[in-house]
Amino acid sequence: MEKETRIGVVLCTCGNCLSSKIDFDSLKKYAESLPSVAKVIVTKDFCKSPEKQASEFKGKVDALIFGGCSERSSLQFNEDRIEKLMVSLGLDLAAWETVNLKEQCFYIHDNLEQINRKAKDMLLMAYEKVKTNVPALKEEIKKKVLVVGGGVAGQRCAQALADLGVETTLVEEKPYLGGNAARIALLWQSEYSPSVCTSECVIPVVGRNTMLRDNIKVMVNSEVVGVTKEKGDFKVRILQKAQKVDPTKCVSCGECAKVCPVEIPNPFNLGKTKRKAIDKDFPLAIPDSYNIVDSACTECGKCVEVCPTGAIDLRAEDKYVEDEFGAVVIATGITGKDMSVYEELGYKYPEVVTLFEYERFVANNFFGKKPKEIAFVLCKKDAEGYCSRLCCLATVKDAALLAKNHPDVKVKVFYKSLKTTGRAFEELRRRAEKGGVEFIQAPVERIEKENGKLKIKSPAGTFTVDMAVLAEPLVPAQLKLTRMLDVQTDKFGFPIEFQPRVIDPLETYVERVFVAGSAKGFKDVQESIESGLGAAVKVYKALKGETKKYYSEIIQEKCSRCETCLMCCPHGAISLKKRENGEEPFVEIDPNLCRGCGLCYSACPSKAIKFSNLEDRQLIKMAEVAFKNLPEGQPRILAFLCYWCAYGAADLMGVKLKEKLPENFRSIRVRCSASLSLDVIAEIIERDLADGIIVAGCPKDNCHHIWGNYMQENRIEMFNESLKLLGVKDKVVRWEYIGVPQGKKLANAIREVNETLLKVKGGCHV
Repeated sequence: MEKETRIGVVLCTCGNCLSSKIDFDSLKKYAESLPSVAKVIVTKDFCKSPEKQASEFKGKVDALIFGGCSERSSLQFNEDRIEKLMVSLGLDLAAWETVNLKEQCFYIHDNLEQINRKAKDMLLMAYEKVKTNVPALKEEIKKKVLVVGGGVAGQRCAQALADLGVETTLVEEKPYLGGNAARIALLWQSEYSPSVCTSECVIPVVGRNTMLRDNIKVMVNSEVVGVTKEKGDFKVRILQKAQKVDPTKCVSCGECAKVCPVEIPNPFNLGKTKRKAIDKDFPLAIPDSYNIVDSACTECGKCVEVCPTGAIDLRAEDKYVEDEFGAVVIATGITGKDMSVYEELGYKYPEVVTLFEYERFVANNFFGKKPKEIAFVLCKKDAEGYCSRLCCLATVKDAALLAKNHPDVKVKVFYKSLKTTGRAFEELRRRAEKGGVEFIQAPVERIEKENGKLKIKSPAGTFTVDMAVLAEPLVPAQLKLTRMLDVQTDKFGFPIEFQPRVIDPLETYVERVFVAGSAKGFKDVQESIESGLGAAVKVYKALKGETKKYYSEIIQEKCSRCETCLMCCPHGAISLKKRENGEEPFVEIDPNLCRGCGLCYSACPSKAIKFSNLEDRQLIKMAEVAFKNLPEGQPRILAFLCYWCAYGAADLMGVKLKEKLPENFRSIRVRCSASLSLDVIAEIIERDLADGIIVAGCPKDNCHHIWGNYMQENRIEMFNESLKLLGVKDKVVRWEYIGVPQGKKLANAIREVNETLLKVKGGCHV
């Protein structure tokens, strides 16, 4: 907004409450005296009818300043409400700023003269900022979605999106839909219902509903092999393995399998049953179409000869499909860890199986060899560093069903700490116990085979059984995809959800990449479906496109291609692009995928990045006027507070905690604490614009931008070392980790900085 900007100012007394300390008549006159201010209104209840009260601004102003409560913490007039008002007035969504008169002036100070001086300074800071704001960015993205993973979560997500009219592509690497749930014979219904459903009912119903949706393109036997980001969209390359049986023609008559001369072990049943080279993986598999195992097929052509619909083409080849999507849902689920790494548990013996494998034994009546004694072995959480959550529940379910359906089988459960969470599983445990299942609280030290039997050694004794079922740790099923999408994961490989994840789950740190089902953590079938449906709602909203006030862009002619920005971006919005002419690649920031954290901006050594509406020059302009009305001789304390946590804590210092602070404190709300460059701090000190600087970011492990707070803490530490080397003693630069409930900690930091400056000789502005 470099042109002359007509500015409107709203001053709200909050039901005349603020008028007891703030002279609004004087503040109004002060605002009216500022160049470019076209109109100022004073109201007592702006939040109750903002559109009505602001209607007189329509067509008369280009930007607005709101003076009253905090846009961060107000329960009635926060940023979302402000943006709604801006839309109604036809104003740009970046053309506004606030003056936090209530939370960070009225409530934390008592000196009336100083309060009114500070109110004017705060107004000036907002005024200087809004004059230089640039227009917001409106995302333009494809209204198509890619869901990767054909389990129950992915399918229900795709179904919900299709019902909302969204064109959706569902990619599944196996020839059938259903994921892990298709392998489990009996699925527990929910945490409150100690009953089960057969997967032979559930999986065909879910799969059929997927196949019959108009807006879903199903690609089985396919995998994502490449992802590039282009103008906010995801350009995806999908490998679709040869469809030698056309699912649009196959009627599953089975004539092909009858004449096929090749019989192979069926991996769906652990190789303990047979299938033909052309067959279905299991009778109720969806899509309802036969498939060919290439490694087994001799291409004899007999199946082609008997197919009544001409569905078979033995010459079909793999093909690559490229498409662009506005959003991606990762629903790739979990898998069991290879238990051969735990040699002491005897997984090399055929009688030792995992929980997932055991489900196929149950589904096939133990393949005709029912054991007389079975031991379930829990768990490896100490070795793995986490609890897989579902193991105890599945074991209790299986033990209870064994006691009910096979009372002649003796069952033992070895455990360290049995976690039968929820109502259903405690009931199942009691049923199992009542049915004769023996629960032994002791770790299994070793499983050996002797005289055709398994010997289980534990501190509780040595036991002989016919079958041992190991509760394998559960791990992410797909890591390649998260890497392709630049999704941040925890140390175990699961995607990290964007903050505030406690109230806004399922979204990763990459914009418009969501995670559903067990791909985000350990979930049962019902929870996975709930997660998939929830992801669909978030995707639908995201496809509408966001209007961004804060975003980064690169200035190519200044870029040195050092890739510092690439390394520090936590949101996958920066990539290294190849040039068509083969010249040196270039770095590109996609503003449509940028979350506006500013980490790249402050880290760039070449100053080759623009950061809309929070650039260094804007922060300096605010600092220049921050203490204009402060009496000489008082220390000047300027706090840069991160957008959510630290600024929220500052809002609660007075409202909740009744803290009283020196009136020489001012604050500037930045995005991530690390969006503040050291150049700004250095210039403020060099030009003597402030005496004390506090930089506060989110608490450890809670940064909205993963590592931004750690980055800034390290920078401040190095900066202070430089100040020491330069002999600067009359300035204070301090870092703090501040969470929303830590207003007292922030208040104490402000007071301590003030006291330090008062004691330092020459530490005051004179």
